[in-house]
Amino acid sequence: MAKVERSPELYEQKFVLDNGVRVLIEELPHVRSAAIGFWVDTGTKNESAENNGISHFIEHMMFKGTRTRSPLEIAQALEDTGGSLNAFTDKEMTCYYARVLDDQVELALDVLSDMLLDSVMDETEIKREKRVVLEEIKMYEDTPDELVQDLFSQVFWGEHPLGRAIVGTRQSVRRTTRDDILAYLDHFYTPDRLVVSVAGKVRSADVLRQLEASVGKLRRPGRPGYDAPPRPLNATKIKYKDIEQAHLVIGTEGLPVTHADRFVLTVLDSILGGGMSSRLFQEVREKRGLAYSIASFENMFNNAGIFGIYAATNPKSLDTVIEVSLEEVEKLKNGDVTSDELRRAKQQLRGSLLLSLEVPRNRMSRMARNELYFGRLISPGEVIEAIEQVTLEDLRRVASSLFQPQALTTTVVGPVRHLAGVR
Repeated sequence: MAKVERSPELYEQKFVLDNGVRVLIEELPHVRSAAIGFWVDTGTKNESAENNGISHFIEHMMFKGTRTRSPLEIAQALEDTGGSLNAFTDKEMTCYYARVLDDQVELALDVLSDMLLDSVMDETEIKREKRVVLEEIKMYEDTPDELVQDLFSQVFWGEHPLGRAIVGTRQSVRRTTRDDILAYLDHFYTPDRLVVSVAGKVRSADVLRQLEASVGKLRRPGRPGYDAPPRPLNATKIKYKDIEQAHLVIGTEGLPVTHADRFVLTVLDSILGGGMSSRLFQEVREKRGLAYSIASFENMFNNAGIFGIYAATNPKSLDTVIEVSLEEVEKLKNGDVTSDELRRAKQQLRGSLLLSLEVPRNRMSRMARNELYFGRLISPGEVIEAIEQVTLEDLRRVASSLFQPQALTTTVVGPVRHLAGVR
């Protein structure tokens, strides 16, 4: 094991175990808790149409029993001490995480390691959990703000893995077998893809000693993942649903997370639709009363990105919301941003970043994501400095390059049959 790196600003340290597992630790002696995350560099990006949803299904199955703990014992282990245990899957990574008091760190590491290394993947539990995930799919279908985002990804990226739903489809979930699960674990739950991130009141030496004895023994063959960039498709797709509101996503190709202009886009997002003072919120909601929910968003991935606008509105107002939103985009393309707006956006982003560092879980997550995407520790100061370097000309340049009328994709879920027109 070698210590690789230490942040000059914080208490962040990076280590690599002998088998390649990366360990990130930030000691925070002033708190009484710790956040622990086991991050695996795999998700929907490594799935095919046939096994779509398997990353998410495995996440569920990790809670369904190990050689030494029943599902109930896993659930009780941390909850009985006031802690919590959870997980999530997204397009490019899967995370299992715990939040505990400082005197329960050893237990949390033991439970998470046990789940990762010794889950039995019992056939009976697999059959039962399929029913649970099928209900989850129904839940998403009944949640239009989630459904419209999934629909956008499918339309925008087509058959590329990033275009597929994280939960999978009814068909792909039903045909998942135990052999499929074990093969996927061998291929993608490998030491080189595992990052353990810990932030809180911990002792690095104790954490490393325990991890070396557990995940430090992990051996799996692995195989290369699928990393071909997607080719965006431009289309309009409406899914009729008999509900009260129309849910809209209109977007374009964004930037990969490592792109040199990523901070420019982040500032642009803040100005366009990043809060109550943003242009979209003020124009669409406050001045015109057209929507309760209106915001812009940026989704950045390893080799692709989306920049878009989400709104929920009365179906009769939908065309107007689209028109007004695109008018605000045109203003950005034409350089209609004041120095005061730019200054306020920078301050908003700086404050949001620094406030997030008050929470150990956010620190844990931040370290892991930086490692998975950039392979190094990135200090808050470095991020703030990059944001401060953004200029008005940068905003105009990036807005102009992204928002081309012929490159927009629009998806709608709600009681709508057609749109009057989308530029």
